[in-house]
Amino acid sequence: MVLTVSKEGPTREPRFPKRLHALPLYKKREMALAAAGVVAAALIFLDISAPGLSIFKLVVCLVVPGWAVIRMLPESDPAARLVWTAVTSAGIYTVLALAMAWTAFWQPRPAAAVTVLAGSACTVFIPVNQRRREPATAGGSAMRFGPRNLPGVLSWGVLAVAVGLWAGGLFLTDATNLGELGLLERFPLIWYVGVCLTLILCIWGVAGKRVASRPLLSASVGSLVVMLYGSASILSEVPRLPWTYKHIAVTDFIGAAGHVDPSIDIYNRWPGFFSLSAFLGETSGYRDALAYARWAEISYALVDVVVVLAIARVLSKNPRVYWTAALVFALTNWVNQNYYSPQAFSFTLYLSMCLIALTFLRGTPVKWVVAIERRLRRRRLHVVDDLTDHREHSVPRIPAIVVILLLQAVVATSHQLTPYLAVLGLFPLFVLGYFRPKWLGPALFVIALAYLLPNFDYVESKYGLFSGFDVLSNASISPPQSSQLTQVDLLQARGTQVLSVLTALLAICGFARRMVRGEIRTTLLVAWMAVAPVLGLIGQSYGGEGRFRVYLFALPWLSIGVAWLFWSGPIRKWRAVVAASVSLVLMGALFVAIYFQPEAGNRISVEEATAGDWLDNRVKPGDLIFETNYFFPLLIGPNYPNYLEFESITSLSGSLKNSNGNPTVNDVLRFARKIRGTDTIYVVMSDRQARNAAERKLFPPGTLTSLENSLAGGSNVAKVFDNKAVRIYQISTAG
Repeated sequence: MVLTVSKEGPTREPRFPKRLHALPLYKKREMALAAAGVVAAALIFLDISAPGLSIFKLVVCLVVPGWAVIRMLPESDPAARLVWTAVTSAGIYTVLALAMAWTAFWQPRPAAAVTVLAGSACTVFIPVNQRRREPATAGGSAMRFGPRNLPGVLSWGVLAVAVGLWAGGLFLTDATNLGELGLLERFPLIWYVGVCLTLILCIWGVAGKRVASRPLLSASVGSLVVMLYGSASILSEVPRLPWTYKHIAVTDFIGAAGHVDPSIDIYNRWPGFFSLSAFLGETSGYRDALAYARWAEISYALVDVVVVLAIARVLSKNPRVYWTAALVFALTNWVNQNYYSPQAFSFTLYLSMCLIALTFLRGTPVKWVVAIERRLRRRRLHVVDDLTDHREHSVPRIPAIVVILLLQAVVATSHQLTPYLAVLGLFPLFVLGYFRPKWLGPALFVIALAYLLPNFDYVESKYGLFSGFDVLSNASISPPQSSQLTQVDLLQARGTQVLSVLTALLAICGFARRMVRGEIRTTLLVAWMAVAPVLGLIGQSYGGEGRFRVYLFALPWLSIGVAWLFWSGPIRKWRAVVAASVSLVLMGALFVAIYFQPEAGNRISVEEATAGDWLDNRVKPGDLIFETNYFFPLLIGPNYPNYLEFESITSLSGSLKNSNGNPTVNDVLRFARKIRGTDTIYVVMSDRQARNAAERKLFPPGTLTSLENSLAGGSNVAKVFDNKAVRIYQISTAG
C-alpha cells in the first residue's frame, strides 16, 4: 500500500492499480524493465546464449541494478541518468567480481542473475518520488515536418548522405600493408567527404542562427564520434592496438582460473577492470575477451562525450555552450586511450563522479573563499547561463554520496593513477565547500591510500613510487625509441603539440572572458579541474606517459573553457560564429591527421592474433620466445603467466642491430644462452614487423631476410606454424 495525502486527509491506495493502463508512464516503463530483468536472469542462470541474446543480457545487466539505485535521485538530465545507471551497475558488478576473484569462489552467472532479480524487485516494490521534469531547454524540440522547419528536414538528409558516404568509404578502404601515412592514404575521397559533411552539420547545429534540435545534434555528434573513433576499429577483425592484448590475456586468465594471483604482475594486484570484464563476459556468453575488446574504443568514446555533454549542461543552460564543449572534446582527444584498458574504464568512472558531484552535491564555499570571489567579481551581470548563484540543492544526497564512494573504490582497485588524479581535483573542492559534505573529499583519498598500502612494497620495488620531483622532466616530450621515428612520425608528434596548445590557449581565453564578465564561481571550479592534473607530475612521470594523462584529464574542462570563449555573451555575434567555426574545422583536420597516421605501427592483423593464440596454447613454461621487433601480440591468452614467470619473451631487435646484416641461427642460440639455458626456442617472423622495421630503419637492409633463410635451412630448426603473414620457427637445443 502507498500512503497519499488528499484534502480529506491521508488515505491508502493499492500499490498496483486494478488496471495496468491506470499506472503512470514512468511506472509502466519500470515494470517493463523489471520484466526484462527477470527474463535476462533466467537466460543467464540457464546459460542460454546467442548473438542477440548475449547483447540483450549484457544491456539488461548494465541497466537494471544501476537503475534501482539511480531512480532514487531526483529527476535530472536524461543523458546523465543513462550514464549513471550504466556505471553504477558496473560498480556493483566489480565489487561482486572482486570478491569472487579474491576468494577463488568464481560463480559469475548465479551472482549476476541474483543481482538482476534484486534490481528488478527494488524497481517494482520500492516506490520513489518522481519530480516533474524541467522544461526543455533551447535546442531540445523535436523535428516537425513543414515549410518552417525545412532546414531541419534537409539537415537530416545531409546527415544520412554523410553517413552513407562514410560507410561506403570504409567498404572501399584497403587496410592491409599500411605505409608511413597509415590510413590517411588509404581512405578514399568519399570517406573524407562524409566526415567533413558531418562536421559541418555539427558546426551549423551549434553556430547557426538557431541551435539545431536536440535529436539532430545528438545524431550528428554521435555519428561524428563513431566516424572518428570507430573507423580504424571497424576495418580490423581483431583489436588493433598491440598493448590491448595483455589486457585481454589478464581477463581470460581470471575467467579461466577463477581467481587472481598477485605474484604474477601488477594487473593481478589491481584487478577491478579485468575481474569485471571476465564477470560480464561469462555472464553474457562472451568468455574470450578477444571477441569484444575491439568495440571498446567506440563505446568509451561515445560514453565519455555524453558525460562531458552532461557536465557542461549542469554548468550552463546555453545549448551552444554544452554542445560545443562536447564537440571540442571529441575533436581534440588524440591521446588514444579509449581502447580496452583499465585506464579508459577508470577515466569514464572519474567523469561520472564529477558529474554526480556537480549535479547533486554543489554547495556554498567557506566564507573566506566567498570573500575572494566577491573581490574578483568587479561587476555583476545578469547572464542566462550562469548558475553560480543558485542555492544549494535541497535533495537527498545519500544515494549520490554512496555512488561516488562506490565508484572511487572501483577506480582504486582498477588503475594505479586515476584515483589520485580524482583526489587532486575533487579533494580541495570538497574541503573548500564547493561540494558538500566536506568529509567526502578526504574519504576519497583514504579509499585510494587504503588500497595502495598493502601493495606499497611491490610498487616501490618494481617501479618506484616516485620517478623524481622535477615537473619539467616528468612532463618532457621524449617519445621512446625517438631515434627510430620517421619524419612523418615526427610531424605527427608536432601535430599533437599544436592541437594540445591550441585547445589550452582557447580555454584559458575562455576562462579569462568569464572572469571579466563577473562569472567567478563556476569559472574557478572548472579552471581548477583543468589545472589539478598537472600536480600529478610533481613526483611521477608514469613511465613517460604523465604528459598524456595530464592532457586527458584536463581536456573535459578545457573543452568547456573553449565553449565559454565563443558563447559566454548573451547574444550570438558573427565574430563568435566565425571563430568557433574556424577553430572546430582546424581541430577536426588536425585530429584526423594525428589519429590515423600511426596506424601502420599500431595495427595488429588477424594473422598475428592467430599466431599469438597458437603460441599461448602450446608453449610450455621455460621455453623462450623471440620476436624480431616489439608489439607482437604474444601475451594474448589465459596461459600468459607461463611467459612472465620465466621472462621468456624477448625481442631480437637489440642483437640484430649488431649483426652486420647477416644474422644466423647460431647468433640466436648465443643470444639465448646469455639469457638462460632452455631446450626449446621459438622465433616469430611477422611480415608486418618486417615492414615496420624497414620503414624505421631498425636493422641493416636484408637482416630479417637473412635470419629467416638461416632458420629455414637449419638442421635443428623446424617451421611449426605458417599462415602466410606469420611464420614461427622452433629451435631445439637438446642434444
